[in-house]
Amino acid sequence: MQQRDSDQGMPPVTFGTYRVLIPPVAGLALASAVVNVVVQQAHRTTGVSTFNGLGMLLAAVALAALYLSTLSVARFTKRFVSRFLNASLLLAGACCAALALASATRSELALPVAAGLQAGVAAGSTAVKFYWLRKLRGTSAQAAVIVVFCALALSEFATFVLSFSQELVWYLAGIPLTAAQLVAVRASRILGAAGDPFPAVSESYFGTDEDRFSNRSFLAVAMLGIWFISIPTGMGLGFSDGAAIYMSTVPRFMVLVFVVGVSLQWVRFGLASRMRAITTSIWVVMQVLLALGAVFFSIWPKTISVGAAFVMGSSLVLQAFLWYLTIAFISFGWRDPYYYCGVGWITMTLLLVCGMRVDNLIGRVFPENTPVLISIMSLFVLIAAQVVFTKLLSSPSERVERQQEAAGRGSAPVTEDDIRRIPLMGVLAISPHNPPAMVNRTPDVHTATSVIEMGRRFGLTGREIEVLTLYALGHTQARVSEELHLSPNTVHSHIKRIYEKTDLHSRQEILDYIAEYGSPRA
Repeated sequence: MQQRDSDQGMPPVTFGTYRVLIPPVAGLALASAVVNVVVQQAHRTTGVSTFNGLGMLLAAVALAALYLSTLSVARFTKRFVSRFLNASLLLAGACCAALALASATRSELALPVAAGLQAGVAAGSTAVKFYWLRKLRGTSAQAAVIVVFCALALSEFATFVLSFSQELVWYLAGIPLTAAQLVAVRASRILGAAGDPFPAVSESYFGTDEDRFSNRSFLAVAMLGIWFISIPTGMGLGFSDGAAIYMSTVPRFMVLVFVVGVSLQWVRFGLASRMRAITTSIWVVMQVLLALGAVFFSIWPKTISVGAAFVMGSSLVLQAFLWYLTIAFISFGWRDPYYYCGVGWITMTLLLVCGMRVDNLIGRVFPENTPVLISIMSLFVLIAAQVVFTKLLSSPSERVERQQEAAGRGSAPVTEDDIRRIPLMGVLAISPHNPPAMVNRTPDVHTATSVIEMGRRFGLTGREIEVLTLYALGHTQARVSEELHLSPNTVHSHIKRIYEKTDLHSRQEILDYIAEYGSPRA
């Protein structure tokens, strides 16, 4: 019998339970379909976008402003997020309408205008994707994988159907697809957050604890894996001279089969809570598809669209995996969700376009460039595999392992970094071993210091100490959720685990324990 990767299993499949996942599935699928159809020519070519990727590059520059703003803004307000969503929908819809009008009247748009309109569609629709990923904050890995791969399969099916139309139909289709987002948003607000029935458990994401997601090194490793796989993917999309490859009906159908097949398999894994199988198989499938693409490029260099179908499939799986990875960091990271959305999507897009340009540069140096391109692609795939399987998908870091060993010996896994993240204590920068000598320590500071002592005694994690600090200070679970940017269910789960570890059963018992055994007053 297959052992589950986490203690959190998925509930029985019923419409009442899973309907909360429908709006984010629909939202991601609609936004992706708009970009696929309007900007990427309904995948009738392998180009990242028309005009040699110029539209997507301009969109990346526009969204870079949003990303840079997250470096100075700790958390965007709900009001800002709502207004930004409306502006993004208006931008994408208006640009689709302008492109449709130009196509219907057979007007020749200047290159900067045409590229700018497609960039508007790409930037607006991608910002809408960011909104849906943000809405999935605090959602379990199992539910997240169901959402992203259902959305991927639906968007690719819509793209395949529309690929038999012409430009005017694509542009016109972008308008209702964008407008349908309003229905999905309204439904999401009525049904509530997906994280409520499916609360996140950090261990189900890559088998690590939540503190690791606040580690910048772990984020860097995750992004390196994405970057190193993006370059050979871009090279395959532009094989062999950097130009987009035309995709006839058969290669497009192959892509659809790849995407739908693997999506159904991973949704099945998600329902069975086989998360380790998901995180490893995603990378295996991407690498196998890239390898098969390189093989067919080599065997049939005059029919490169067959090889391109494998590479296109890999690029779409990469997109879905980036969504999944982003949800993980949004749920447990230390910055605003737009930070994680931006850093992943912007760099992936830039490197896909750069990968296509690498083909062009190599073609100028090596006229017979097929062996050279395949060798370089293989090198980057190998590097990506080493980074991912030895770092991202490995067991938790030595720091976490040492903490777990300490907890087993009865000492708490609390470090100075943990303490700096705790409310009040981050201001005081209290050392875990040397509490400050304060003559008139306030009740709040005394409570926070005592919680640290409890953390040592009972093996509480850094996040549990954060939750317990605010809870002991009298905050409701709803206020704790708001202060720490966690879903209410996640906070409830933390408090439940705190009760289990401490063998206490109420807030009053916690306060009584602090009064009797807490840090002594100065």
